[in-house]
Amino acid sequence: MYNNGYALRSGPRQIYRQDRVRMTETKVFINNDNLTILVCPECGKVTEVDVSGYSSINQAVRISHLCECGYAHTLFLERRKFRRKKVELSGICVFGENKSKRRMTVRDLSRAGLKIELKIKADMKVGDKILVVFRLDNEEQTTIRKEVIIRNIIENINGLSVGGEFHPREFGSDFDKILGLYTFH
Repeated sequence: MYNNGYALRSGPRQIYRQDRVRMTETKVFINNDNLTILVCPECGKVTEVDVSGYSSINQAVRISHLCECGYAHTLFLERRKFRRKKVELSGICVFGENKSKRRMTVRDLSRAGLKIELKIKADMKVGDKILVVFRLDNEEQTTIRKEVIIRNIIENINGLSVGGEFHPREFGSDFDKILGLYTFH
């Protein structure tokens, strides 16, 4: 399927051209104006593309881009407002009226929220506020102590996977700047 001159694909991350040559796939972020910046991995040419035609599609969107230099690559359109960084950071989660504590591992992190994993099941539900305390693995070993509103919970054989949004959201604050720098690198 084609839209705005780009091939629309969904499915697994293994992307191949018809001649079975592996194409590179790059995650790109959509800004508030429904534009994304494409950088050719081969020649470095920068192109700004209007991707508003993909905003109503409720699935992962991949577009193929053919640069003027002839290099073909696939782009994964990321709808999240902020870059998400995969991490493995140990910490503590405090929740409930009796302030129960559980060890947790932060699995991914952004300026707006995080995903944590708890090995032991806990009495939590979507909408609850919890406190998370963990240390970044940056040079400063910055301690993060922040309230989080639970947005989703997935129970699995390893325990719980909990996605949450930082509360209050303090864009422009020192906290926001620290996480912004950390998730960018």
